[in-house]
Amino acid sequence: MKKVFIFFILINLVSSQSKRAMITLYRDGFGLVKQPISFKLSKGRKTFFYPNIPDKMEVDSPFLSLSKGKVIYQSYNRDIFDTFNYLRDQLGEPVTITSGDGKTFKGNLLDVDDGWITVEGRKSIRIFNTREVVQISISDNNTNTNVRTKLSWEISSNRDGLVVGELVYISRGFDWDAGYRLIVSAKGTRAVLISQAVLKNETDLDFTSASIKLVEGNLHRVTPSIPRRRAMARSALTVVTEKGSDIPPPPSREELGDYHIYTISERLTFPKNESITVTLQLDRELEISRLYLFENSERSSKEEPLVIQISFRNEEKNKLGIPLPAGKLQIYRKLADRSIEFAGEDRLKQVPVGEVAEIIAGRAFDVIGKRTVVNYDRKRNSEEAVISLEIKNKRGNSINVQLTEHIYGDWVIKNPSHNYKKTDAQTIQFDLTLPANSTEIVSYTYRKEWK
Repeated sequence: MKKVFIFFILINLVSSQSKRAMITLYRDGFGLVKQPISFKLSKGRKTFFYPNIPDKMEVDSPFLSLSKGKVIYQSYNRDIFDTFNYLRDQLGEPVTITSGDGKTFKGNLLDVDDGWITVEGRKSIRIFNTREVVQISISDNNTNTNVRTKLSWEISSNRDGLVVGELVYISRGFDWDAGYRLIVSAKGTRAVLISQAVLKNETDLDFTSASIKLVEGNLHRVTPSIPRRRAMARSALTVVTEKGSDIPPPPSREELGDYHIYTISERLTFPKNESITVTLQLDRELEISRLYLFENSERSSKEEPLVIQISFRNEEKNKLGIPLPAGKLQIYRKLADRSIEFAGEDRLKQVPVGEVAEIIAGRAFDVIGKRTVVNYDRKRNSEEAVISLEIKNKRGNSINVQLTEHIYGDWVIKNPSHNYKKTDAQTIQFDLTLPANSTEIVSYTYRKEWK
């Protein structure tokens, strides 16, 4: 009779890995894996098993292509060993419990529930917390000890010999995101843009010497969306090297229909439940602009620091002219002593070639906006309000300011103190340049009429 031993110790029972796979990572928490595979065929039919597949493989996705032979059928075995399901199947059977202090207790297994195990001995009933149990032994001749899901194929061949092929499947648990650092010069007019990509493998399979591609864009899928599991960032293997060392070339880029695809230049080891960081583009030094924003609507009155917006043009004459994937962008500012300090972060949207990237860095300490509704008059068929916008620039340099006013309904502007532009049916905008240590007041009246 075979005896099954269950050890409550955190150890890695199975080491499974994929070698030399080609993985394409998509933004929506999944990836396409193309795994080289080989079999030694003999004439006739034979069944082959392949266990090195991730736990999040989509069941309807795998298919195998072979250079020789014919796949008769494919099966997917998900009947793997699960400790607590197994114990529940053994209720009423004799077990031996070994606790952390080395003592043993023999009896019949009565219950397994929420981390508690109940055993009936000759004279007593003991309830064990699994945290105090080191080992459970059970006599069983019919144990299913499969510890990984696996694919199998029945393959027919009319000759003997080695056959090579490719297993292709889609798996959840893969993801990637772009990450940027914008290091702004002390004068604030130029910056270095550092582009990286963070690749995530949240499956239970290690990939060694993998060739990796990244797809920027959102594909339409029929399968329902599944919440992503929080990344277990136990370590981060960074494949970015210091300047002056042997720097690998950045990923090559090509178009995949309406999407952009980036190919990592070197093969990587992509461990399970970990993330790695690679260079996405070479560092670019570019010109940037700074704009202070003050946005309001109709009858609101407030006084607050203005929002700081940093922008740059994605074009060749600004040392760019490449599609920029969406991702988090961190802003750093160089000081006069050449040290750098963190100065805010924002989410960069996809920036096609020829467009302008706009990032919110925070609020200015010494640029203050005050909006006042000077007068408001509402009648049965009309409404009129006089608005005052006061901007104080306490900085030692001139600044550009954008005032955005939202007015709803059917309106006209009267008596504006400055030129404005109507950007849409509900918005007007004033663009100002304020000298150092100066104050500017913008005023206007809006009027609405209705029947």
